[in-house]
Amino acid sequence: MSHLRSFRLSVKRRHAFTLIELLVVIAIIAILVALLLPAVQQAREAARRSSCKNNLKQLGLALHNYHDVHNTLPPGYMRYLPYTISTWDGPGWGWGAMILPQLEQTGMYDALRMDEQVLSDDPSILQYTQKQLSVFRCPSMPGGPINEKLMSSSATEGHALASYKGVFGDFNMQWNDPNDDCNLVIGSCVSGGNGAFAANSSVRFRDVTDGLSNTVIVGEVAYGLNGTVNSSGTDVDYEGSVWAGVSRNASQSNVANVQTLRGHNSSGSTETLYRINGTSVYAFGSHHDGGAQFLMGDGAVRFLSENLDETIINDLAARADGDVLGEF
Repeated sequence: MSHLRSFRLSVKRRHAFTLIELLVVIAIIAILVALLLPAVQQAREAARRSSCKNNLKQLGLALHNYHDVHNTLPPGYMRYLPYTISTWDGPGWGWGAMILPQLEQTGMYDALRMDEQVLSDDPSILQYTQKQLSVFRCPSMPGGPINEKLMSSSATEGHALASYKGVFGDFNMQWNDPNDDCNLVIGSCVSGGNGAFAANSSVRFRDVTDGLSNTVIVGEVAYGLNGTVNSSGTDVDYEGSVWAGVSRNASQSNVANVQTLRGHNSSGSTETLYRINGTSVYAFGSHHDGGAQFLMGDGAVRFLSENLDETIINDLAARADGDVLGEF
């Protein structure tokens, strides 16, 4: 009996958590979450970056396979000649569309009808140009699948965004100087960039005399990075890339699939070297910390630091300038 009484007394002495004890437990959980969350976010970003790298490797393999078939890289984008300022001399399909068969998208390639304008609002074409292909989109890029900005006043539909542009080269291109040999508005230079891609280009691997492992041919681009706007203050999304061809932009010179590493501002007065993750919409960049990934001519993918000297970036962009780099 005495044992039963003792048991009952001991049961009565037990009590619930006090408020202080509960707060301590909550605080410990919060600290653990705070410690674990950055690690989880880093792991997710590492996975996205790895996926982005694989995209570039796939694009590199497709470009090499295209070269095997045609003995040349695809044109940066297609246009009729001669080029004039006042008219769009399409059809505008870019290298991304050209390599669709090498990306196991032959049916889409056949349906696009390359003789038609890439800016066409024909529903039979739009159903493909608005299709987001994962190989052209880095998982780290935020936003929706469609670039809603329009290139032509007659166009009413956007196209699917892309995260990668071909390298035009390191040409010094001015905007408003009609006497400049590389005036981007006149377009004399757009047809003859010193990189891997330009309008109607047909660069062969043997033309890359600096070496395929020393030349970047495709790089990441990011929109809305560091509050970037172009020289006239236009929202960066207006310059957004699309995989199909030319960007949906008021200036025909800003092609979706080709990007330069050097240029002038819109007044033509200041030369600019576009550093990685810089504040110009014409710079290569990414939503990865510290730099961006680039496809080299030999198919390797390199992560280049945003602190890399701009002159080194320009040397890597030119395919035959004689400046062969060692380690970088």
